[in-house]
Amino acid sequence: MSDLTVIDVDGHVFEPDSLWEQYLAPEMMDRRPRVVRDERGTTRYQIEGRIIPPGTGVGAWVPEGIMESAVHRDGAFDPKLRLADMDEEGIDVAVLYGTSSLGYYAIDDPDLALACCRAYNDWLADYCRAAPERLKGTPALPLRSIADAVDEARRAIVELGFVSITVPCAVGERNPDSPENDPLYALAEELDVPIGFHAGGCRFAHARFVDSYATLHALEFPFDIMFAAATVVCGGVLERFPRLRVALLEAGAAWGPYFFERLDEHYEKRPGEMPNIGKPPSEYLADGRLVISCEGERHLAHALAGLGRHVVAYASDYPHWDAEFPTTVRKITERDDLSDDDKAAVLEDNARRLYGWPAHSRAM
Repeated sequence: MSDLTVIDVDGHVFEPDSLWEQYLAPEMMDRRPRVVRDERGTTRYQIEGRIIPPGTGVGAWVPEGIMESAVHRDGAFDPKLRLADMDEEGIDVAVLYGTSSLGYYAIDDPDLALACCRAYNDWLADYCRAAPERLKGTPALPLRSIADAVDEARRAIVELGFVSITVPCAVGERNPDSPENDPLYALAEELDVPIGFHAGGCRFAHARFVDSYATLHALEFPFDIMFAAATVVCGGVLERFPRLRVALLEAGAAWGPYFFERLDEHYEKRPGEMPNIGKPPSEYLADGRLVISCEGERHLAHALAGLGRHVVAYASDYPHWDAEFPTTVRKITERDDLSDDDKAAVLEDNARRLYGWPAHSRAM
């Protein structure tokens, strides 16, 4: 597999407090997001006076602290260290998502939300300039205002060179198939970039768990991504936007065959109740516009067999607590239940199609 260009469709950075001094508008500094310590001494974000995520109680997350869970390698905020780690792991190109910035869309004050997103995007652009051919940014967007989100997404892609539009799986009560989101999808088509739905935002079931992070996290991420898949496909987003490409990120891929079969069954047996689509949900997988990320999980071969090898792309989740640095690429290349064509599709080809990059012509 030495001729592969390995593309990581979901890596992460961590937002250092220092970015605000350099990039945030001065009048916003006293309200900036910041890392603080809670009553137990663990690190949390403070945003608009709220401590996020809660460390104890209902919906508690990462009891060890947000920095301790999110930063297992200093490449999270130092691009030179990240590039060294990419070399060790065998990653050629990494598409980068934030950590706290994944939640900036939920900031209540629209001016603060826009200012924080712009500051983060400017910081990430500078991070990527350490090796622009290898480090590719995705923006934080103030999604409570679609007009502001469209403007900032355009700036991030056209001026900063970012390669995707980042959204959570829901914005408050607004589902992915809401017509309010259509200007963002139209922009993605216009600029020829995908929409990346990253797990988070819906907070399914979090209020039912108290001090139970492991179970909550195991449930919530696939719940979010299945919700996004159902609403994007069955809600007609891919039908309305025939050139739109979509990534579903950070929930693995083995749920896909089961869930699309279930969607097909409901489409067949309850005709007319998915009025926004004209064919079974699984048929929207055929053209490769919907890509699901994987992290080399045990049932990857099952996912490829049930979805098609053109649907699944590799992600590292570097440098978070559940990333398996430095073995994530080898967890795919060293398998004996995947063909070389399967591995090439997952590690490179599907990412190239997702981002609209030229296909790799390999020697026969």
